[in-house]
Amino acid sequence: MNNKHEDSEEEGGKWLTTFNDMVTLLLTFLVLVLSLSATDESKVEAISYAMRAVFDTPILKKEEIKIFTPFVLPMINKTMTSENKKKELAEHIKKAVKMTAGETGDHAFVGPEGIIKVKPIEEGVSVTLGENLLFKTGMAKIEEKNRPVLKLLSSAFQKTDTRIRVEGHTDNVPINTPEFPSNWELSTARAVNVVKFFISEGGILPERLSAAGYADSRPLFQNVSDYNRGINRRVEVVLILKK
Repeated sequence: MNNKHEDSEEEGGKWLTTFNDMVTLLLTFLVLVLSLSATDESKVEAISYAMRAVFDTPILKKEEIKIFTPFVLPMINKTMTSENKKKELAEHIKKAVKMTAGETGDHAFVGPEGIIKVKPIEEGVSVTLGENLLFKTGMAKIEEKNRPVLKLLSSAFQKTDTRIRVEGHTDNVPINTPEFPSNWELSTARAVNVVKFFISEGGILPERLSAAGYADSRPLFQNVSDYNRGINRRVEVVLILKK
């Protein structure tokens, strides 16, 4: 049995020789190609550190990293460009929302009627509006006193070329009225009314806008207290960057 085991190991390891030869030939070919082209030395070090961060590898020497430069650099540049766009867009919205009550975080502004929070997300930038900034609890009509907030945001959004998705969110307290049989209808109606405002009074093109209602399916915090439920009742305006 030992002989069979040793034979199977020898047979199973034969593919490694072929694989190693293939990798060696591939690297030789890459070195040959790169020897005929100029490498941007100023970006070599950045790539090395990026690879270390992503793959947890030692910092490579310049002559070693040259092999990977043409392949890694475009991905790094694309990621950095996307992140920069998100940060610039978030800063643009922050400057537009000049709330005088101060900040509670990197992108959070507190006003007398509620909270506006601006933050970069995977799709682009999220602008979160607390329920008190727009509606009375259980209602979908935008209060007259709160319309200036949306007008302010509309002016900021007009200066962007992003698509805009308006999301309505509620807490988990059931609602059952003739107008809103459940939180799904309430959250959707709120999102639609904000979209209508952006079109009619904000001057934003309809083709840039969409509305979605999520009821209590996407809470920010567990609905275990009145405070948490108050935060979960919100409208999120998602600015989606073009890919």
